[in-house]
Amino acid sequence: MRELTFAGFTKKYVEELSVEHTTAIYKLLREAVTQNARLKEPLYLYAVSNGRLKTLLTASKKTAFYDEYLRLSKEFTCPELLNGLEAGTSELAQEYQKVWRSFCSVKGKVKRDERVKNMMAEKIKRLQEEKEVTTYRICKDLGLNNANVNHWLKNGCNGKVSMSTARRVLQYMDSYFAVQS
Repeated sequence: MRELTFAGFTKKYVEELSVEHTTAIYKLLREAVTQNARLKEPLYLYAVSNGRLKTLLTASKKTAFYDEYLRLSKEFTCPELLNGLEAGTSELAQEYQKVWRSFCSVKGKVKRDERVKNMMAEKIKRLQEEKEVTTYRICKDLGLNNANVNHWLKNGCNGKVSMSTARRVLQYMDSYFAVQS
């Protein structure tokens, strides 16, 4: 799985915030100015991190955002801006820093999910051993792909199952354990 980058995150973020679900700078700017002020800060960070700042400055020339965008572009180069956000020393307004914190939260979710899936797998394997329940039986009862669940439990390949599938297997084992006792 590819690692999430700030450029990729901001692209997806502005697309999701946009009413039109677009990443076109001119459309996003028009929307930010007329109906969706929440796009202002993410749009700037999207443009900077994706090498489209020049386009944004050109597009925003006759808008209320231009002076702020221009000031920011002169104050911070792209690396300085990203390094400041990463280090937590950025002098950017809180609204810009919120976008960075959202990125950190999303990026950290993958690692948290993997850690949780590992803990679930360990508990499931322990319960399987105690009650002599095979992975085949679990998959048959739950209608899951045996190869994927087996690969997850035996080899620790967390990408083979979703969090919801891992939860279902754990709930099944917990209930199986309770019923059989």
